[in-house]
Amino acid sequence: MVRFENVGMRYGAGPEVLRDISFSLAPASFHFLTGPSGAGKSSLLRLMYLAYRPSRGVVTLFGENVATMARQARSKMRRRIGVIYQDFRLLEHQSVFDNVALPLRIAGAKEDQIRTHVTELLTWVGLEEHVGALPTTLSGGEQQRVAIARAVIARPSLLLADEPTGNVDDVIAVRLLYLFEELNRMGTTVIVATHNESLIERFRHDQIHLSQGGVEIRRIDA
Repeated sequence: MVRFENVGMRYGAGPEVLRDISFSLAPASFHFLTGPSGAGKSSLLRLMYLAYRPSRGVVTLFGENVATMARQARSKMRRRIGVIYQDFRLLEHQSVFDNVALPLRIAGAKEDQIRTHVTELLTWVGLEEHVGALPTTLSGGEQQRVAIARAVIARPSLLLADEPTGNVDDVIAVRLLYLFEELNRMGTTVIVATHNESLIERFRHDQIHLSQGGVEIRRIDA
C-alpha cells in the first residue's frame, strides 16, 4: 500500500526535514504516526497525499511510483486517499452537509444515497443538529469533526489523519478512533499522526516513529 525507499525531503533550499526514510505498510494496516514536534510527521503525510514530491528516493503508493505518474493518474489516485488536515480546509460557503457530501458527489453517487450516508455519519460524530450550518458558525472541535466526516465518507483506500483529535474532548476522541478502526476492518489503511499518549496506549496499534528526520517502525504485541 505504502512504500518509502531512501526518501529525503526538503522545502526549497532548506535542510532536509526527512532523511533516508525507508519503510513499507501492508494494505489494511493501522499505524499511529508519532514523534516530537518538528520531527517531520506532517511532511511525511504530505508526501503520502501527493502534496509534495520527495527531494530524493522513491515513494510508492498502491504499487505505483508517484514521481513518474502523469498528472491525470495522480488526480485519480488522490480520490482514493482521505485526508484530515490540521487546519480543516472546509468550504466556508457550503453547509456542513454539503462539505461532507462533496467526495460522494465527485464520485457520482446518487443524491438519495448521499443523504442517507451523510446523515448517518453526522449523527455518529455528534453533528446531527448542525447539518445546515455553515462551518464559520461552529466551534473548532465541531469543524474538526466535519473535516473527519468528509475524509471518511467515501471509505477511502488510504486514510491519513494529522492530529485528528487535537480539538475534541476525550469522549469524542475515542469515538473517532473507533470509527477509524471500523474503516480499517473494512479494508482501509489508516495512519493517524498524534501526540495523544492515552489514545496510543488504549488502542495499541503499531507506530511509525519519527525522530531527528529518521524513522523507526515500532511493533506493538497483540
